[in-house]
Amino acid sequence: MAKSSVSQFARHPLQRLQSPSRTVSLLTHLLGLCSFAASYWYLIKFPTYINSSYGWHWQYLTIIGLLLATLTFAFGLVADITLSPRLFAIKNALSLCSAPLEVLISILYWGLVAIDRELVIPKEIHLNIWADIGFHAMPSILLSWDLLALSPPWTIANLPAMGLSTVLAFSYWGWVEHCFSHNGL
Repeated sequence: MAKSSVSQFARHPLQRLQSPSRTVSLLTHLLGLCSFAASYWYLIKFPTYINSSYGWHWQYLTIIGLLLATLTFAFGLVADITLSPRLFAIKNALSLCSAPLEVLISILYWGLVAIDRELVIPKEIHLNIWADIGFHAMPSILLSWDLLALSPPWTIANLPAMGLSTVLAFSYWGWVEHCFSHNGL
């Protein structure tokens, strides 16, 4: 009986990986939260004119994606610790929003940087390479790993996925327009 409960404890109930998925999941979520916290620390430690503008850094899709990634991994970490099916369900639902968004952000950002860095970062703002990777690569890599390897099969069909994407896109568009009305940038 004790052996059965130990193996059940080691097996993560709602993930694709069999073993040691709970440990891998916990370490993934912990690593992600540390990376995301370092990115927020960078925004505060090295302020720019954006820090004092309306909407702070939240006016940028990168930071909104980072917020969603942080929420996803926070729910994931607490779910790993508590084994709560409700928290896993919340993490998995957030993951369906945040992972595709972060992959899109990474593709757009690195594609534009390959053409001309000033298309996405004004020349008066210096962003070191580690911060750049933390903002524009780590969330995408970690969320993709979490979604593809550590989460149950997707439960969203094509039409709701397109609807969700449309709602998120128009919500962001409205937010950007609102920030522009205050900042003029």
